Amino acid sequence: MRSFQLLFILVFLLFYSFLSFGAVKSLLGIVSSANKRKVLWIMIIWSIAIIVSFVLLYIWPFTSRNTQNYSVHLIYNVILSVDFVFKIPLTLFFIIGVFSSTRKKSVIYLMGFILSLAVSCSVIYGALLGKNELVVNNVELEFANLPKNYNGFKILQLSDIHLGNFLNSKKIMHKVKLETDKINPDVILFTGDLVNNFSSELEGWDNVFQEITNNRDSYSILGNHDYGNYTNWKSETNKIENFNKIVSTQSTFGFKLLSNANVKLKSGNDSIYIIGVENWGHPPFPQYAKLEKAMNGIPENAFKILMSHDPSHWEEVIKKRNDISLTLSGHTHGFQWGIIKAGITFSLSYFARNDWGGLYKQNESYLYVNAGLGTVGIPWRINMPGELTIITLKRLEID
Repeated sequence: MRSFQLLFILVFLLFYSFLSFGAVKSLLGIVSSANKRKVLWIMIIWSIAIIVSFVLLYIWPFTSRNTQNYSVHLIYNVILSVDFVFKIPLTLFFIIGVFSSTRKKSVIYLMGFILSLAVSCSVIYGALLGKNELVVNNVELEFANLPKNYNGFKILQLSDIHLGNFLNSKKIMHKVKLETDKINPDVILFTGDLVNNFSSELEGWDNVFQEITNNRDSYSILGNHDYGNYTNWKSETNKIENFNKIVSTQSTFGFKLLSNANVKLKSGNDSIYIIGVENWGHPPFPQYAKLEKAMNGIPENAFKILMSHDPSHWEEVIKKRNDISLTLSGHTHGFQWGIIKAGITFSLSYFARNDWGGLYKQNESYLYVNAGLGTVGIPWRINMPGELTIITLKRLEID
């Protein structure tokens, strides 16, 4: 582990130094001679401060696994991200300038500077405003096996709230409350990651969630962050107490937690089943899901809706079956960055997984991946706003 850390530090220092060198060379190519020394020293001091802060917060001694308050780390992550996206275009255009004539160099460096400013502004916007944006996506799905009394049944899906990353802001959850009142869903399904790690993140949120659930049928599952696996605990007892508090608070917030369990919903003589499994994911994400246990007692031909936090569960297991009509997941956040314009939907998550966001279908089985409400790692959302999903079930009438 020690050798891995040293290698990681070395790679980071080399890459960051290269970016800083290229950025400095570009900037020096467009400023006046009188300001060159001043710009050089500002960039040197700034870059050293970034490196020192990185070592203190992520190597030793104030690592994210040794703290129960992420505020400083989150703020630093934004600063580091802005620093990186500012320097990358400058460095790229510096490399282009190396192979260009002296007459063109200043123009090339200026183009890099303009692009750097534009990208940096988008990151700053995502961190300050984008993380509080909310989109409501309406999806209608038809099923031949949907019971008649559930034709028009309205599901509101929430996911990935990550309360610890809101930095004491309740803006987006207030928007969720207003939209929920407008939608008036038949059921609310929350597909995991209520917190980052700690039960302390739940403090002060009771009324907010109770206004959203508001005596509505509301069910939840656990996500990978709800187990407290991303910190160094003083003892296993502390970890268990933290986990138990997160579990018990689900009911305080108005959710019935489904941990490898199911619940039967009835409407007249008809019924459907909501199934909830614990987290299933590729390593290092924990795998606690027990699908067969969760489906215990459900008739084979019943209409089933599965909540499973990580969509890889659907990819690896669920879509190979023919007995679950709809799976609801989250986890990906759409990478908190994307392109949703003119009918084009894209995220860097695409390079890590096929089912990163939106609706997918395999035979008669559907998956919907919600982009979540909160953030993780870097507290921004750039053209990938928080999402509420309204899924309306329709009975497919066959002549």
